[in-house]
Amino acid sequence: METDWFVNAKGALAIAEPVCSSASSLVISARDSLESAFAIHSKALFLSREVHDQIALLYRVNEALHSAATAFADEFQTSLVELDRSGARLDDVLEKLEGTVVDAGFKGPEEGKMTRSLKYHTDDAVVEELKAQLRQAIDYFQDAHGTMMKDLSQFDTEISELSSDISVLPQVSSDLSVYKTLVNSLQSIEDHAHAMGALLESLAHHYDQCSQALMTSSISNLQQDPEREDLINVLREDAAQVDDVVDELRHRYSDMKTHAGSIFDFALSTAERYSATVELCTELSSHQTSLDKHLLAARQFAECVAEYFSRRNSLLDELDSLVDYFERFIHSYDALVLEVVRRKNTQNRMEKVVRDALEKLKFIYDEEMACRKSFHVKNGDYLPSDLWPGLSDPPIGYEIIAHEISPLPELNPSLIEQVKKRLISAPAPPK
Repeated sequence: METDWFVNAKGALAIAEPVCSSASSLVISARDSLESAFAIHSKALFLSREVHDQIALLYRVNEALHSAATAFADEFQTSLVELDRSGARLDDVLEKLEGTVVDAGFKGPEEGKMTRSLKYHTDDAVVEELKAQLRQAIDYFQDAHGTMMKDLSQFDTEISELSSDISVLPQVSSDLSVYKTLVNSLQSIEDHAHAMGALLESLAHHYDQCSQALMTSSISNLQQDPEREDLINVLREDAAQVDDVVDELRHRYSDMKTHAGSIFDFALSTAERYSATVELCTELSSHQTSLDKHLLAARQFAECVAEYFSRRNSLLDELDSLVDYFERFIHSYDALVLEVVRRKNTQNRMEKVVRDALEKLKFIYDEEMACRKSFHVKNGDYLPSDLWPGLSDPPIGYEIIAHEISPLPELNPSLIEQVKKRLISAPAPPK
């Protein structure tokens, strides 16, 4: 019994999986076709309407291009404010670096009495290169904006001189009721696909249960398993419905293909109407050339704007990162001063431990020498020298050896106090 159920479930899955896979592909194809058809239909409708009033269109486009150019210019001015703010931060931190003199204790003997600030340890070329790139980005936008304004000025003149002697394109139907019908068809397709997914999942679950029942059949022959009996009862009911589920999958897929057919037919007819509309518009190309040129100029300007802001944002991030680095550099220098103090304190503690240890060792050594001398006085005359050759040896000796290290800097005490106050009053820059 379990074997029959398993074979039937496996066969049902073999039928259901490709059907559901085809259904899934059909959903994607139908959705893409409908979206594309709606877009193309909208374009054709737009073209067929707008060619009736070319001058009005040109005025609207011209106004939109002027608005876009103005908006881009305003956004550019806003971006300059942010750049100025970051530039001011950079100048401020550079001034702090210049005003922070490196303590003489950190300088090597070969540097003599030369005074240097923290700015000495930064690369001026990096800062200047970043500023130069920002100036180039700004010049790039301004050049593109100037070109766009010249084109708009020419467009203004052309609109005033253009006549409206053009052919009229056939109207594309504006009845949008078909949209609702096709959207409903797509919804039906998606509903069927969702339901088929649930049915496939139920078949897969039934198959898994059949597998489980089949694997435990040998064990159940030796002992009674209430849980397995419940499983068998469920499988008995489900097995009777497997063929119905497969039939339902087929019926749903068939219905999906019917709905999809209407969508595909609409997409094809829409593409054909759009193609015809485009052909008619081609006849008007002599009147469209100027508009295309200005739209191209606007698109190129928009690309330049996008490129400017992309470059500007990247450079602004670099600028902010450089400022953050310099601020952390100043903070780390202060931390370095306190680190020297900490290391000096640690070294003093270690030297004290060494001194104490040497004093204790000397005390123990002298005490041991006295004990050995006393022993020799009392017993030495009676002990032959060859009894223990080590009898006359001195006590064991120890040495504490310091490894060679670079001397710690001797820092100005007033600098240390200033650093402590700064670090207490100002938090560390974010990492």
